[in-house]
Amino acid sequence: MAKIDDPLGQIKAGAQNPPKSPGAEIALRMTNWLPVIGGSIRKALDAIRGHDKDERLEFLMTAIIEQLEAHESSLDDVSRRLQQAEFTRLVSVTIERIFFGANERKIKRFAAVLTNAITIDKTEQHHEDAAAFIRALDELSEDDLRVLKHLYNHQGTLVNENHAMPYNSFFPAMKTMLADARNLGMQMDDFFSRCNRLTGYGLAIELSTKHATMGNPDDFAFRLTLLGKRLIQMLIAAGEVMKVTRR
Repeated sequence: MAKIDDPLGQIKAGAQNPPKSPGAEIALRMTNWLPVIGGSIRKALDAIRGHDKDERLEFLMTAIIEQLEAHESSLDDVSRRLQQAEFTRLVSVTIERIFFGANERKIKRFAAVLTNAITIDKTEQHHEDAAAFIRALDELSEDDLRVLKHLYNHQGTLVNENHAMPYNSFFPAMKTMLADARNLGMQMDDFFSRCNRLTGYGLAIELSTKHATMGNPDDFAFRLTLLGKRLIQMLIAAGEVMKVTRR
């Protein structure tokens, strides 16, 4: 063994038994986990490549047909809209999300957005918004949508197309909306963070809490947007349940 006062001996000893670095230690431990992680990744890839995607596409087409039957649209109008390049791009976004694992509940909501585009004449901007709705529906969680429904149930009548929506019109009912949010079965911090997430998709807006009616400094104020209302109304037309109950 090298003596403390023997620098050359210390160097030789270190070369023979180098200390394990954190990186080396992690790599050593990961070798035991690699087969498990690799198997999980391969399973996900197989689902994308395999028949599972065909089943989800069939579910999408069935959902669209079922929702179309509830509308009074002529076959000529529907056929014309299906041929639009904007609609083709919208379908491409939808299929991309389906191939990467959207479940049937989300696919049914995708179908609601697509059916709306088939039954109503849309501008290019409307189709772009519809594509954003598809992405949002895929990325938002079920609790995020519960919060969006909650905002709609309390503020939907205050948000109207081609109509002024003054800041103050949302505050008389803001405290009621927040009080009722406590019945959703989630912590208020969770509720507010999900409102913030909806804001990131343009479905809600945060308002200043420096309003005379607020009072509680721990409360934050949020309101539904036109985009948020449009999305919810598409879902309602497809039979979405709007009653939000405790989990």
